[in-house]
Formats: sequence, structure tokens, C-alpha cells
Amino acid sequence: MGPSMATVGRVSVRTSAASHVGALLARASVLFAVASIAVLLAPSGATAQESNTLRTITPEDGASLSESPASIVLVFNQELADDDAVTVNLSCNFEPQDIGLPEPDDDRVIVTTAINAALPKGACNIAWGLTNGEGDVVLNDTTSFAVTTEPPASSTDTTPTTGTAPGATNAPGETVTSVATGSSASESVDQGGTGGAIWLGRMLSTLGILVVFGGLALISVGWPEGPEYVVTVRFLRTAWIVSLLGTVVYLVAFAADFNGTSLGAAMSPGQWLDLKDAGWAGRGALLRLVFIGATGWVAMRPERIIDPQNAMWAWVLPGFALVAVAMSRVAGPVAPIGFIVGVAHVLSVGIWFGGAALVARVVLAGPGEDDLVQATRTFSRISIPAILVACATGIIQLIRLDGGNLFGSNHGQVLLLKTIAVAAMLAVALKVRQQVSFRLDRAHEMTAPTADRFRRAFGAEAAFGVVALAFSGWLLGLTPPGVDQFGSGSYAREITFNDPASGLQAVVKIDPARVGANGIRVEVAAPADGINNLTVQFVPPEGSDQMIIEQAIPLATAGTAVLETENGLPFRVGGTWTIRLSGSTALGTLDGATSTFVVLDADGSEITVPVAVVDSSPAQVELIDQTTTTAPFATTSTTTTVPTSTSAPAG
Repeated sequence: MGPSMATVGRVSVRTSAASHVGALLARASVLFAVASIAVLLAPSGATAQESNTLRTITPEDGASLSESPASIVLVFNQELADDDAVTVNLSCNFEPQDIGLPEPDDDRVIVTTAINAALPKGACNIAWGLTNGEGDVVLNDTTSFAVTTEPPASSTDTTPTTGTAPGATNAPGETVTSVATGSSASESVDQGGTGGAIWLGRMLSTLGILVVFGGLALISVGWPEGPEYVVTVRFLRTAWIVSLLGTVVYLVAFAADFNGTSLGAAMSPGQWLDLKDAGWAGRGALLRLVFIGATGWVAMRPERIIDPQNAMWAWVLPGFALVAVAMSRVAGPVAPIGFIVGVAHVLSVGIWFGGAALVARVVLAGPGEDDLVQATRTFSRISIPAILVACATGIIQLIRLDGGNLFGSNHGQVLLLKTIAVAAMLAVALKVRQQVSFRLDRAHEMTAPTADRFRRAFGAEAAFGVVALAFSGWLLGLTPPGVDQFGSGSYAREITFNDPASGLQAVVKIDPARVGANGIRVEVAAPADGINNLTVQFVPPEGSDQMIIEQAIPLATAGTAVLETENGLPFRVGGTWTIRLSGSTALGTLDGATSTFVVLDADGSEITVPVAVVDSSPAQVELIDQTTTTAPFATTSTTTTVPTSTSAPAG
């Protein structure tokens, strides 16, 4: 190249000592990656404090109080560590309440949280948790109690109170439960949004590893002289550093979003490991960090990609980093095929975009000898099949995830914008390939005018690629129409309601339909909007002491609401239960359409005679803000697109 291109002596790739050391380092990197995978994918283990339990809580679960309590008291069965943290949140009648900070006593066994303002009459819910110094959750639970009298007028705050849902009545000896919709433990203080940080970190991470992979691929296939140039090594090292830093930002923001904490709190690596429980997207994020970190072994010494003893490992590490990128969204119809298509997509995009970036920024940085001509021609040749694969797999993913609904969803509309950027990139790429074939077919050196002309052309191609990646990052925060946000799964009971008078068409699914906590899924197909006061009641078998359970469904339009089993409704007795669905629409009111279903005993055996239970406390259900990933009740609507922490392939 010209004077601006610093060079170093040719690097020998066959010296026995260096090759032996390189091979050992390669094997060590792979062993490190494999060990890390085993740790990351292992189920969440118990903490050192797993023996600690909550002995008592005041007010007690199910208590009915004639006046507002002054504090919430947690009593543990063993002393808390110095770096343990207790969080307590209290909500009553749809609203969070004013409470103080949890204060442990001198023995660090009793934790007291002051209630700063008198509580309103109604159902109240306590959400508490215990975390260790690494941010891992040791214990957490929710309990409920009721206040039966209004607070004195002088101490009443501006928090509105609500009663039971319209049409709900108390049968003799029964208590209809109210539903609180206060904030979760992570929402008592506004932690700020993480969407922008997730987008930025994920984009930088993906962009950097695509450049590293594409650059190494070009060096391996058609430019073995590349590592001789200092500018090549610096460029690949910089791309790797950007990718690594972006991955760390992505993990911090992802962990903050998943755990409902602030970005500062999520900087603890202990919280990153919680992403093991965030599905394939979370596991993919952790594996991305492992493999991108290990890719530094070849990014720092790119000549290893052409060393026969190290080439395999030099391909594997960045290649598996891109596989981790494809794991960002393993969902939608035919998910296994979608994952394979996603892997092919990101690998082909890496060869296309990463190679274009290396050619524009390094190969054509100035005039030079025949090796620069050969590198440019080689990239033009290998990028053609990569472009075809990237476009074909992108179309497959579009059909799989969006179908024909490109204008009716936010995901589809953003995808159209990305398609425009990709089309511009493709148009520039085809024109440049034509010019390379025409002008460099018989050239033996890269002249300054030629290098300048092609540098601008390949630079424009790479710039459109950056724009496309930016739109990809936007798409990762949106749910495609073809993806069930919650996962359909299987449910033990399925009850269908179809009321012509009100136009309500809904299906209520229950699982596992056994004594204990039960998750519910409510799918409303019609009407499209104008739904009010949608409520489901679960009436226990006659003769039992179980109270009626009432759950408000937070849907105003057609869509789906899901309450996961771990936060589910408490069925305390088996037998034949009755379900009532109520709600109103523009056409009319549905007042308690009923059906029946069977609840089995906890061991799965059927109970034909209702058995009275000792615990007759009213069942309380906590319903918290739908916008957080940690909320027990989550909803999605057919008329809106709900952001999620899962992701799509980078291309």
C-alpha cells in the first residue's frame, strides 16, 4: 500500500514453537468456553443461605384487620449476613403505599418496615424478597391481608380506593377477593428505562463480531498477507473491543430489565447469571459474552486464522459467537427450523457486511501491490453467495415471523424500513461487484484513484449495513405477529365462552388444575376493542371452606392475558369448581356466564367429595404493572405490539 499504510515483516505461520503455543492457547480457550457453557446452562443452584427461611410475617397472610397496621415485620429463622438485602413493597387497592426502608434489628433476625400512612380499606398485598451480596435472590414471596375500616379523615391520602368488580356479590360465609394492581418490588422507585441501553449494547456487540468474523473469513480465503499490515491488526482488535464492550452493556441492561433493577445494580455479574432463567434469549446473551470474550484470542493475532494448527479454533470461536447471536430469538412457528435459518442468516451477513467493512477501511486505505487487488476480487467473489443466502434466509424469517402482516404491526412496519436499507445496500453491492469485475479483472496493482473510488463505494455499502443493523436492533424489542409472546404451551383445562349478546368470545385455560398454585391464560378473540371490567371468578365446590377467588383480567381489547403458575391462583381444595366470566362491551353486558371444571388433588388423584380445609383465609391475588418483565400478570393485545426482552437474528 501507499505511505499511509504501515507494514511489518511477514509473519511466519509455521514455526514449531509458536504453533505449539498457539495450539495450546486455542485448546485452553475452547475448554474455557465449554466450561463456561456448562456453568451458564446449568439450573440455578441453591445459595449458601438456602437454609434461611421466613419464620413469621406480620400482618399474617389472610389476616383481617380492623385498623391499619403500623409496620410490616419479617422474622427469619437465622441471622442475615451483613451484605444481605431485604426489599418490601406494599400495595392496596390498585395503588402502592408509602412505607419506609426495611430495618433489621441488632441480631439481624427481625426486619421491620414502617408504614408511613394509614392504609385504605380493602385488600393489601405484601411483596418481599431477600437477596445476597451478589444480587442473587435467596427468598421471595407475597402475602395478603385486608383492612376492614376506612382510615381517619385526617390521615387519608389521595390514593383512590376501589371495591369489587361490578356484579360480584358475597354469598353467605364467602369472601370475594379484591385484586390489587400496585407496583412490584422493583417498581417502588423509578429505575429508569433500559430499552435504549439494550438496543445500543446489542447493536455494538453484533456489529463488532460481524466485522471480526467477516474480516477473518476474507483473510483466510483470499488475503493471507492481511495480518502483515499493522492497520489490519488494529482494525480487528478495535472491532473486537467494541463488540466486547457492547456485549457487557447489553448484559447489564438485559439483566436490569429482567430483574427489574437499576442499571447500576445490574452491573453485578451475579445478576447476569439470572439470565439463565430468561429463556433462550438470556442464555444466548450469556453465551455471546463467553464466545466473544474467547474470540479475542484470534482477534489479537489474526494470523492464527491461516495457521493450519490454529485455523479450526480461529473459525470456531467467532463462529459460535454468531450462533449465540442467532439464539436471541428462538420462537415463532417451526422454531427449530427458524433457529437453523437464523444461524445461516447471521453467518452470511457476517461474510457480507464484515468483509465489506474490512475492504473499505483496510484493504483500500491506500494504493498498493497485487495482494490488494486479489483481496478485493476475492471478496467480490465470495460475497455473492453470501448475499444470496442472507436475502433468502431473511425472506424466510419474514414469512415465518410476520406472514403478510407487515403494515398491521409495529414489527412489520419497522421491518419495512429495514428492508429499504437492505435494498439500498444490495443495489450498491451489485453495482460495485460489476465495477470490480470490469476494472480489476486484469489489474496487477491498486492505484490511488482506483483505491479511492472503490473505498467510497464499499464504504457506502457498509454504511447501509450499519443502518440495517440499527433497524435490526429496533426489531429485537418488538414482538412479531407470528410469535406468541408467552408461549402457547399446554393447559390441563380449557373452557370456552361465546356470548352472542355481548359479542364476547374468550377461552380460559388453567394449569395444572390441581390443589395449589394454578396459572391461567385468558385469550379474548372478540370484540376487537371496547371491553370493560373483564373478570373471572373461581367458585369452589359446595361444602368446602375455600373462598371464591376473583381475578380481574387486564384486557380492554382482543388479546391474551397470562398469569404464570409460580404466581398463580391458590386452589386449596379439589373437586368440581365453577368458573364465571363477566364483562361488558359496546353491545351489552355478560353477567356471570358459568361453566365447570375439575381440580385434582396435589398428587393428581381425583376428588369426588369436597373436603373442608382448615385454612379459610380469603385468597388474594396480586396484579402488578404489566410493563415489567417481572410482573406476575402479563398481557398482549392484537391491536398493539408489546415490547419484550427476546430478540431476533441480527440480520
